[in-house]
Amino acid sequence: MALSPLFLLEVVILFSFGVTGIFMFLPARETLVHKIFFSLAVMLGILVTVIDATSLPPGLKPQIIIAWLGLVPSAIAIIAAVAASRPTVLSKLLVMLTSIWGALGYFFLG
Repeated sequence: MALSPLFLLEVVILFSFGVTGIFMFLPARETLVHKIFFSLAVMLGILVTVIDATSLPPGLKPQIIIAWLGLVPSAIAIIAAVAASRPTVLSKLLVMLTSIWGALGYFFLG
C-alpha cells in the first residue's frame, strides 16, 4: 500500500502541531513565546481543516459542512485570546481541538 502525498502532508502538519502544542504549554516568562506558538497552532489548525474539507468529493455535502465546522473552536479561541490580550489555557485547548477535529475528519469523513 502506497502512502498518498496528501496523507504524508497531513502527518507532517500534525507532527508540527504536536511540537507547537508542546511549546505552547511550556511555562515561559514572556507571553510573546506563547503568542507565537498559539498563532502557529491556529494556522496549522486552519490548514488541516482546509485540506480536510477541500479533499472531500463535492457529492459529500454533509461531511464537507462537518469538516468546515472544525473552524468554530479556533474562532472562539482567537476571540478568547484577544479578549484576554494573551492566549489562555482555554483558547489553547480550543485550538488543539480544531487540529484534532481536522485530523479525525481526514480519516473518518471520507
